[in-house]
Amino acid sequence: MFRDNKVQEWRHRLRHVLPHIGNHVKAFAVGFVLLALTNASAATIPYLLKLTTESLTTPTRGPHAIAHLVLGLILLAVVNATVRVRARTHIFGIGRTVEFEMRQRYHAHLLELDAPFFDGEKTGDLVARGNNDITSIRMFIGPGFLQVSNTLMVYAITLPVMIGLDAALTLLVLAPFPVVLGGARVLTRRLYRLSRRVADRFGQLSGFVQESITGLSVIRNHARDGDWCRRFATEAHHLYEANVDHTRLQSLFAPLTMLSGGIGAILLLTFGGSEVAAGRLTIGDFVAFSGYLAILIWPTVGLGWILTVMQRGLASLERVGRILDTQPFVASPEHSSANRPPTPRWQGGITINHLNFSFANGPKVLDDLSLVIPPGGFIGLVGRVGSGKSALLNTLARLYPIPEGCIWIDGMDLATMDETLLRTHLAMAPQESFLFATTLRENLNPGNRQIADEALWATLQTVAMEREVAEFPLGLDSVLGERGITLSGGQRQRVALARSLLADPVILLLDDVFSSVDAHTEEQILNNLKTMTPTRTILMVCHRVAALHHADCIHLMEGGRIVDSGNHAELMASSTRYQTLHQRMARKEALQSMATPALVEVMP
Repeated sequence: MFRDNKVQEWRHRLRHVLPHIGNHVKAFAVGFVLLALTNASAATIPYLLKLTTESLTTPTRGPHAIAHLVLGLILLAVVNATVRVRARTHIFGIGRTVEFEMRQRYHAHLLELDAPFFDGEKTGDLVARGNNDITSIRMFIGPGFLQVSNTLMVYAITLPVMIGLDAALTLLVLAPFPVVLGGARVLTRRLYRLSRRVADRFGQLSGFVQESITGLSVIRNHARDGDWCRRFATEAHHLYEANVDHTRLQSLFAPLTMLSGGIGAILLLTFGGSEVAAGRLTIGDFVAFSGYLAILIWPTVGLGWILTVMQRGLASLERVGRILDTQPFVASPEHSSANRPPTPRWQGGITINHLNFSFANGPKVLDDLSLVIPPGGFIGLVGRVGSGKSALLNTLARLYPIPEGCIWIDGMDLATMDETLLRTHLAMAPQESFLFATTLRENLNPGNRQIADEALWATLQTVAMEREVAEFPLGLDSVLGERGITLSGGQRQRVALARSLLADPVILLLDDVFSSVDAHTEEQILNNLKTMTPTRTILMVCHRVAALHHADCIHLMEGGRIVDSGNHAELMASSTRYQTLHQRMARKEALQSMATPALVEVMP
């Protein structure tokens, strides 16, 4: 029963790496055979030394016999070195392959996870798990497997030979070794905890560094450089302390194993020498015994390193496994889009029935919200900050889990809809636009679809950016830099909007995408959207007065509910809340226009 529980425990701990190992069983078998040949040849060398020594002490054997033995020793040493190098490179190569596969799997899994997961994780820590932790797993599978297998083989091959030479002397010489194994067993659990602590601290430091780089301008603008450096020093010191504690424990193994080996050597010299003097043990046997003891000592000395690699690998497997165990709230389809039966193109009608929503068990941000949006409608969402506008768009984009039966698109339940089907027909352009550090062309077409340059330029014209891009030194092939740093804020927003339009969605969600765009350009883009895509359903969060006039219907939100609905003229005539909000928006725009001169967006 205990054994079965242990097997189940190890299967659980290795559950994420066993499939990768299973893919390379033949390669591991080849490595195992090479390792066995290495140790078999190494174990033969002391026996040849025994024969050579006996030849030197036996006058009847001529110099030719000794020369043959010496030549055999040289050839065996060359074979041993060659096979050992081949075994090491072969097994290390398997570790590298598994490392590559796990990184691919980890990255692909991250892309499947949803917004709630990333809300609770630090980017730097996720990067650390994908880099540092998977490297530790590779060390566990490659060098770790090599050393563990090598140690077991050395003992399995050498011990029977030593017992055959002199069983009593073998037991005496190896008597200190169980102390090493017992100490290793006691320290292993603590070594695992310290390995996990080191990995966690490294992840925390990576997260802090990533946050510092991302927010560098904020840190400098608020003169927080010194404070941030002190915080970094604190995080770095935590990692330093964890590494010191880990190294201090690991360092106990080498002296312990060296002491055991030294005691074994002393016992061999003392009692083995007396056996030779008494004639009960030949000098050749003594030389062979010394060679076998040396073969046993070195893998035992490396026991501390082996345990460190194994415990770090297990700790990293747990950290990476926690991410791989996390599942998206809507599972990805099992079949590819190429094999999926064709689906009629959506009409774009949306029905919301009594929708309630909150972020991470927080207060409700959408409260019993119901809404019907006709296909092809241009819908405006207005309201104060925190009224639920962005939350509504996030639920429609299914960035967060939603209850079944609350949102229907063309009669299909959004909560259970196929992910690929949803992303094919619906696109969202957020206020905080993200651009990749590649060319403008690749940012407009990140999926590398077959899109002609004419379509790219036409979309840029829709977002009123065609002339500006034409003035870029390399046009569509201009590199935008990290997060699109070479573009202005308004240009970044328009590139992100163009990217969404190129997906040709039936439903387009715009979350205040014109906050950094001047009013004239916004007016031009809105006119283009209405005239060039009249059948597309558009929901737009509005923060400017001019945008309200373009909406077929405006929904005023307050406290997660829709409190008033109608077009601009109807709401101005009937809704006091809307009138107040409209006046506030107009005053804000007037103040901004007085305080800020007109700026022409150019590429820096």
